Amino acid sequence: MKCVLSSSASAELALLKNILQNAGIRCIELNEQMAQTIPLAPFQAELWVENEADYAPALALLAEWHHPTHTGGPAWKCSQCGETLGSQFSKCWKCGQRRAASA
Repeated sequence: MKCVLSSSASAELALLKNILQNAGIRCIELNEQMAQTIPLAPFQAELWVENEADYAPALALLAEWHHPTHTGGPAWKCSQCGETLGSQFSKCWKCGQRRAASA
């Protein structure tokens, strides 16, 4: 196991855990209850990947979350359900269709 993130914001940590798990990266949170009780640096909540081979891909996903590279550009329309989405979305929030197939 390897730690990919330490934060005092346990809600953000839970969100990032979900992002990693949706990408197929198994991970766990540690110290989340301690961080809520004692909000000091040594007691911050941590996010760990279970498989060390997932460490680099996890860091890449977290970097994209913290510093998005696709924030500008025109909106796009989903080819499956017709929903209009912002350029920052890679798939439709309504039906899950990927943007590459929707462009």
